[in-house]
Amino acid sequence: MEADLIREFTGLVVESLYVTQDFGTATVACRHCADTTLVSGDRVTVALSCYEDFSWEIEGVYCEPHGIDSVEAVMDVRAERQAVVSAVLEASGYYPPRGDFQPDALTLGEVTLLDFSPTEAGY
Repeated sequence: MEADLIREFTGLVVESLYVTQDFGTATVACRHCADTTLVSGDRVTVALSCYEDFSWEIEGVYCEPHGIDSVEAVMDVRAERQAVVSAVLEASGYYPPRGDFQPDALTLGEVTLLDFSPTEAGY
């Protein structure tokens, strides 16, 4: 299962209902530090949840100094799959559903699973 999750998260674009990156500058803000801007090459921690067991959504991106390593450290355990990973931000191409090609969009690379909460844990 861990290898499957790593495969799903690798290359995932850092964009969701909760996280918006600046495609023009290829940056994303740390959810915890209002003044920290993250760029390609930065190691980050990422919180994810699987919406209706269909689509993984990034709930937050955090700069490395925060040391977040568990689901419970960043979100309530809910009746859905949730995960926390360590990753390196990488610049790669992305076609947003309603937009122009973004050649330097940030994606997740070098993904390591830190914690996983299955759906059953939220009941």
